Amino acid sequence: MNVQYQRLRAAFWLWLVSTLGFCSLGFNQALAQSQSVYPDKPVKIIVANPPGGPIDVVLRVLATRLSAVWGQPVIVENRPGGAGIVSTTAVVKAAPDAYTIGMVAASSITIMPFAVDSLPYDPIKDLQPISLVARTPFIFIVRQDSPLKTWQDFVVQAKTRDLTIGSYAIGSAFHLVWEQTARRVGLKAVYAPANAASKTQGDLVGGQLDIVLEAPSSAKAMLDGGRVRAIAITSPERFAGLPDTPTLSESGLPGYSSLPWLGLMGPAGMPAERVALIQKTVAQVLQEPAMLKQLETMGMMPVASTAQEMAETIKNERSAMQPLVKELGIRLQ
Repeated sequence: MNVQYQRLRAAFWLWLVSTLGFCSLGFNQALAQSQSVYPDKPVKIIVANPPGGPIDVVLRVLATRLSAVWGQPVIVENRPGGAGIVSTTAVVKAAPDAYTIGMVAASSITIMPFAVDSLPYDPIKDLQPISLVARTPFIFIVRQDSPLKTWQDFVVQAKTRDLTIGSYAIGSAFHLVWEQTARRVGLKAVYAPANAASKTQGDLVGGQLDIVLEAPSSAKAMLDGGRVRAIAITSPERFAGLPDTPTLSESGLPGYSSLPWLGLMGPAGMPAERVALIQKTVAQVLQEPAMLKQLETMGMMPVASTAQEMAETIKNERSAMQPLVKELGIRLQ
């Protein structure tokens, strides 16, 4: 009986161990599959811009292509307000599972945090960089009959008399690009902020402004209509959408350029493999001819990056912007 009992017990333990091992293997395989399958449900991208603008349009084209590659809906959610604080807060508070991410403009990370008293989040600790998407060159435009024919004409005139430059709100990317450029050249001009391109361009054509700093997409209608001329662009090389417009580097500022960026970020704590997958897909989509054409139409240049490269870009630009914001005394409500 004792021998028979021992044999039965040994057989039982052999069965138990093999059964548990099989179950464990099945569980581990199922867990691995559940972790590797991304996305298996809709992905949401939050953006601070209202529907219809250049950033919104580009994001929707990107979302459509990501959806096609992933086989899952990619939904754009517009959350304007608070100079990007509203949308960024929503991204920070999302579950860090990569199903809610955000399209972020450089100014909301590199300028705005230094111009407000407090934020409901830490833009470095609470956000995970994923990939840069595009950079936007700005252009200096004058009315068609302006005596300013070149950038050098503007520099010479600005050093001898008061000129007025129009662009967007104090603390915006446009404002800081102007201030950086002005300091590089060593000139001054009266900065006239406005909240709409129509107001700024109308004042330019009407003679109330001497020059305007604008985005190519916003100035396209007036450029095509011959009412204004572009005399310089802030990109390091000539922009395909405006091939006849010289760069600032060509116009007396060798090596100088300024290109605010757009990029994808998510809440801190996202799985590294999902960050890498999104980044890889974005880089792939940005090489497609249709996407390249859409970016050019919107006045943007594709610039996919790794998450680490984006983090380095943010670090460098914050280091440059913080003292400039302080020097200018910019305070945003």
